[in-house]
Amino acid sequence: MKRHLSLFTIALGLGLATPATAQFGNAWVEFVRNDGSLQNELEGISSTQTEVDFAWGDFDKDGWTDLAVVRKQVFTSAGKRTNYLLMNEHGVLKNRTAQYASASDVPGDQGFLTPTNDRDVFVVDVDMDGWDDLVTATTISDGDPKSIGHPRIYMNLGNDGSGDWQGFEYQEARIPQMVVFSTGQPQNPRFCSVTAGDVTGDDAPDLYFGDYDSSGAGGSGQPSGLDFNNRLLINDGNGYFTDESQSRMNATMLLSAFGAASVIADLNGDGANDVLKQTALNPPQHVAVVYNNPANEGMFNIYHDFTVGAPYHVNTGDMNNDGRIDLVISDDGSDRYRYNMGNDGLGRVIWGSSKTFQFLTGGDDGFGSNNIITDLDGDGWADVVICDVDVDIGGFNRRVHIYHNPGGAVGSEITLREERQSSGSGWIGAVGFTANDLQGGHDVAPFDLDNDGDNDMVLARGAGMFVWLNKTVDNLLVQDNPEISLAAGGSQNLIIDGREDIGGDVFFMLGSATGTSPGLPAGSFTLPLVPDFWFNFMLTNPNTIVANSLGVLSPSGDATATLTLPAGMDPGLAGLDLFHAFVAFDAFGNVEAASNAVPVSFIP
Repeated sequence: MKRHLSLFTIALGLGLATPATAQFGNAWVEFVRNDGSLQNELEGISSTQTEVDFAWGDFDKDGWTDLAVVRKQVFTSAGKRTNYLLMNEHGVLKNRTAQYASASDVPGDQGFLTPTNDRDVFVVDVDMDGWDDLVTATTISDGDPKSIGHPRIYMNLGNDGSGDWQGFEYQEARIPQMVVFSTGQPQNPRFCSVTAGDVTGDDAPDLYFGDYDSSGAGGSGQPSGLDFNNRLLINDGNGYFTDESQSRMNATMLLSAFGAASVIADLNGDGANDVLKQTALNPPQHVAVVYNNPANEGMFNIYHDFTVGAPYHVNTGDMNNDGRIDLVISDDGSDRYRYNMGNDGLGRVIWGSSKTFQFLTGGDDGFGSNNIITDLDGDGWADVVICDVDVDIGGFNRRVHIYHNPGGAVGSEITLREERQSSGSGWIGAVGFTANDLQGGHDVAPFDLDNDGDNDMVLARGAGMFVWLNKTVDNLLVQDNPEISLAAGGSQNLIIDGREDIGGDVFFMLGSATGTSPGLPAGSFTLPLVPDFWFNFMLTNPNTIVANSLGVLSPSGDATATLTLPAGMDPGLAGLDLFHAFVAFDAFGNVEAASNAVPVSFIP
């Protein structure tokens, strides 16, 4: 071991090692469930009573992506729900709702802790102050006060004079009192989606809300004849909105029959943002683009619809890397996607023929909902995840589908396929999940939870919320306990969940109390640790406080090191974070892998 240690030190200092090639067998991406990344203090999400929707961003600007969780009664059940604000604290999502999301300018209102029927949430800086705000779409709240039954805007208060983040505050006046167009009478809308973007050309983000078909839809207690249809709210530049739907769009452009999704984007590339929408419950059942007039920006002059069956959700992304915006459509009958083929003589997008997803075995189970377009394997090609809608219907028996985009020639028609685990040859797909892991999923949030450079996933199922860490070439290390009590003592297992190509290599677990950036060169890799006293201690005292910090990986590339602290440690260490990562090197001293870093926090 001393020989290897010497070679390792030389490799770090001189960068002599050569990188290994990442290999995942025949899987295109691999995930591992990590319950330690989500504090177990959340209220259980009932399999019969709650739907969930996510939005994420770095709300407090600490460099870690946070998560907003809105919840509503399922379509057929009674009772409102509270929401959650989960702050990312060094790779661990902690429930900080009471601390950072309970403020309101309405007496008696408690922000996220006020039960509401929020069906959608969107992250957008409505007042353009550099801090991300939150907008929710609240539904089926007839007879409730405006603060409960209208969309809710939570303003990010930024930092105080001492640099401490102040969290979110619900501010009622930012959304106007809405009325029924036919009568002019005030009424709570029944929105089920929200999107944001500048449609007037003043750089201020406007809001577009998708509506249920409200004429009796959703239960016998709803009055008939009060169909709000979709609404366009215009930003005054300071984050206050007016309803200008009728003056900027005609009735057809606002028509809705369960408008569960919409997108504001420049679809035809003319410099003005358009609106993409869908309707699903009853005729008209189609996806449509409401085109903005570039000569009179903010006034919409062309409506182009194309029938696709029963489209419950639609999203946009560049699927074939040609610079054009393509569509993914979640449909009750069969999910599909369509390519942007350029514009016709009227400036409308020419949408290519519908393409259905391919499967190793079976097919999709219909009734798809939230779809997310994201690069899961880091190859530069957008993959697709499709969840379920109305998860209570059918007893949560539908599942999440994860589709791989294998890439190809730029601008060509790419095949999106679900590569499921198989006993035969060929692809085994997105591994790590069982069939049960993907059942009853209402929404998924793919973002880099642990700051290792790849997209992990938070999945909301009927059985609860789960964190799945993405295992890329750099993501080889997980932990089972994010905190250790100084008073009680405890331990954290540092689990090397490696690869066969580094099986049998020597590994060295090192640490830092300073942080992970800029890291330390390790051959052609970067070890994400800042050298300091803890780094030097682990370098010169292997296998002491951290047991098995220096050892040999199993043939499959696995090992476990354990940090153990006794009870009665100095309480002055509370708040200290340690980070650990490892390098693997062969008998010749060549560095073959450098892992991601995982944290542990010392608490009283």
